[in-house]
Amino acid sequence: MAGVGFLARRMELLHHPNLSYSLTAFLSMSELKRTHAHIITSGLSSDPFTLARLLAAAAIAPSGDLRYAKLLFDAVAHPTLFMYNTMIRAFSQSPEPIDSINYYLRMLRSGISPDRLTFPFLLKSCAALGLAGLGRGVHCHAIELGLDSDVFILNNAIAMYSGWGDTNSAHQLFDDNFNIADVVSWTALITGYSNRGELDRARWFFDRMPSRNMISWNAMIAGYARSGRAEESWHLFGEMPERNVESWSSMISGFAQSGLCREALAVFDEMVQREVTPNEPTLVSVVSSCAQLRDLEHGRWVHDYINQHEVESSAILGTALVDMYGKCGSIGEAVEVFKKMPAKNVYSWNSMVTGLAMNGSGRQALALFWKMKLMGIEPNAITFVGLLSACSHSGLVDEGQRFFDTMTRVYGIRPLQEHYGCMVDLLGRAGLLKEALDFADRMPVEPHAGLWGALAGACRIHGDVELGEEVGKRLIELEPHHGGRYVLLANIYAAAKRWNDMVMVRKLLKERGARKVPGNSMVEALPAASM
Repeated sequence: MAGVGFLARRMELLHHPNLSYSLTAFLSMSELKRTHAHIITSGLSSDPFTLARLLAAAAIAPSGDLRYAKLLFDAVAHPTLFMYNTMIRAFSQSPEPIDSINYYLRMLRSGISPDRLTFPFLLKSCAALGLAGLGRGVHCHAIELGLDSDVFILNNAIAMYSGWGDTNSAHQLFDDNFNIADVVSWTALITGYSNRGELDRARWFFDRMPSRNMISWNAMIAGYARSGRAEESWHLFGEMPERNVESWSSMISGFAQSGLCREALAVFDEMVQREVTPNEPTLVSVVSSCAQLRDLEHGRWVHDYINQHEVESSAILGTALVDMYGKCGSIGEAVEVFKKMPAKNVYSWNSMVTGLAMNGSGRQALALFWKMKLMGIEPNAITFVGLLSACSHSGLVDEGQRFFDTMTRVYGIRPLQEHYGCMVDLLGRAGLLKEALDFADRMPVEPHAGLWGALAGACRIHGDVELGEEVGKRLIELEPHHGGRYVLLANIYAAAKRWNDMVMVRKLLKERGARKVPGNSMVEALPAASM
């Protein structure tokens, strides 16, 4: 009897006039499936209204399951517009937004015309997929049906065009519909300009907004931070009438992306002092800033903060910590974080392989790769950059050549500039300078400055002054404002006791005002048998 009462209550909730209320009725998929079974046994499976509500609960509710929703939908002989809209909406918010496009096409083939509830989610899917041609076609379809004056369609269209960087179309659309534009319309346009770095244009609209929301404020401060305009970002941040965690995160991630890592850490320090709880993206940006600065002490402090506040270590945050410790030279701590990660993805393994490679533990990096394969993790291009780097730093020439061959032949990964650079570095470090030069000459792409720098460094180490001079001069031509290139050539001359040439290069360095790049080396020994 209790079960009958439960099902009766769930049926009542399914038919509640407020759909949002109905969608929260089911606490788990097991409850929904029990209700579905009851609908079938009670002969209600042919009732379109009941099926539509059940489908919405399966597709959109917090406890829903899109695979089950697909089965429900496919079992309906003649799906209604509401059912199609439900599936389009659900998949637009899923990791597979392409499926919302597929349901849209099925709907058109079935002869059902979309309505104003169809297009906002379709436009959102097109934006997420980066399908410009399809997105324009969907928008044109809305215009043909006379639905373009709907503010929700307008806002999603502006956001779509802005997200692609087509701010001209977004601006034109905004102007053409200025009479119905709301705060979301203004914000979508401002966000588009801000993301493109057109901050003066974004600020022009921001200053003229009839009203502002948190998203528009955050878009502006993030834009200034990403562009390295720290003073303006701080000033606008101080003017905000109220802030949320996204406001702090926008500042921190923006500064981190623009290389203003000390500013990012300063914002985080203030955030902690004000007892604002950071979210995961904030912590990832902070850890990344520590990695870029090679600031091990600050990185350990952030890690302690994460542990003290019992922040759940996701694959993304754990990977950031592994990367930070690896770049700061504390490979033992990187290993400890890696071992304790409850979930790992290919990027986690890549960070650990790269960390081992950077810190002189090449053979352990290779051993980790084989363990990665045993775990069923498919390597990607970044994996092989780490492996080739490990071989280079450990003098494993044969292994490196095999990995390069495996990458292209077995995994079908097209070599990037980084892979070619690693191979030249591998051969050069081993003293195989002619082979390294031949490899560079056979490359199907133009060699980059880093590759020539690796070869020039190898020439200095192995005393090949003639080749080193040739490569060094080429480097200076490629990067006339990189001070390190002049220093490298000067050192080659010094090693050969060609003092006049060394003085000439150093004089040229001063005359051109080339910037010297500071070095940073911090390496701790890897604990024995830790992997």
